[in-house]
Order: sequence, then structure tokens, then C-alpha cells
Amino acid sequence: MKRIIVLSCLVLLGASANCQNKKSKKQTPKTDTVAAPIVAETPQAQVSAPAAPVAAPITEAQKAKLKEINKVFKAEKARIESDTTLNADQKAAQIKMASKEKSKKIKESFTPEQIQAMKDAQKAKKEASGE
Repeated sequence: MKRIIVLSCLVLLGASANCQNKKSKKQTPKTDTVAAPIVAETPQAQVSAPAAPVAAPITEAQKAKLKEINKVFKAEKARIESDTTLNADQKAAQIKMASKEKSKKIKESFTPEQIQAMKDAQKAKKEASGE
């Protein structure tokens, strides 16, 4: 009788532990990529080798152009939002068109590398602020 009770307890404990293992395996996402090995480098090696290629910097003239494009877009958006003759759908459609026009002007003024660098910087700024 004691053997049966002990054996039943062992089976129940084993099943319980097995279920917990399955849950923990499901929670960890599987990825197809393999992480790069961590290599200890000396400070001199870190300084001499750049981590990634540097994108073309944005000139002061381009910064001014971007500010002007954003200023025009904000003014247009404010005008659309304050227009009482339009319903919500019409306002959304016009704002979308204004946004597309803004994107078109930005693409004309900047290289694809500069646009990507701006997007990356904006993304990093959002992540840093906790949004």
C-alpha cells in the first residue's frame, strides 16, 4: 500500500513538473537568427573600428528646408482641422493628402540614406522617451 502511495506521488510530481516546463518553453519566442558571438575587444580596437557606416550628414540648408516643410504642413493641418464646412472623413482625407505632399517634398530634398537616418533617430528618440 505504501508503495502505491509513494509511486502515485512521484507520478503526480513528475507530471506537474513536466507541465511547468512546457509552459516556460511556450513563453520564450523562437527566432531563426543566431546571435553573434560576444568578443572582448580592447578599447583601442573599439575606437579604431567604426560600428556601422555613417550616413551622409544633413546640412544646415537641409535642416532649414525640413523646418520649412514641417511649418507649412502644420499650418495646412491646422487650417483643415479648423474648417467647419468639412466632416471628419473629409478632414482626415485632406490631412492624409497634405501628409503625402510633405513626404514627397522630403524625398525630393534628402537622399534615401538621410531619410533613413532621420527615421532611425526619431525611433530612438521615441524609445528613449518611453512611448
